[in-house]
Amino acid sequence: MTTTGEFELLDAQWMRWAGADGDGSDVLDALSDCFGRLTRRAQKSLRMRFADNATREEIASELGITEHGAKNLMQRAKIQLKQCLDGKVNRE
Repeated sequence: MTTTGEFELLDAQWMRWAGADGDGSDVLDALSDCFGRLTRRAQKSLRMRFADNATREEIASELGITEHGAKNLMQRAKIQLKQCLDGKVNRE
């Protein structure tokens, strides 16, 4: 069962992420900036995985690394994105 207090918390969280206009453009701008700070290899690995639905094996082959290397590259890239976004969103 969801309480009114939980809805208020969700609304507050959405406003924090979505920005004053409520459409999320602030977060998308921040995500674009943070993504641009990643290395080209990290960007390519995440694009392949999330835009092209590539497997870890396909990503590794394309980048000339092992599957374990591809996994580590993507994990580090996601951590960097999260830290960058948290810094930008929490500053506001």
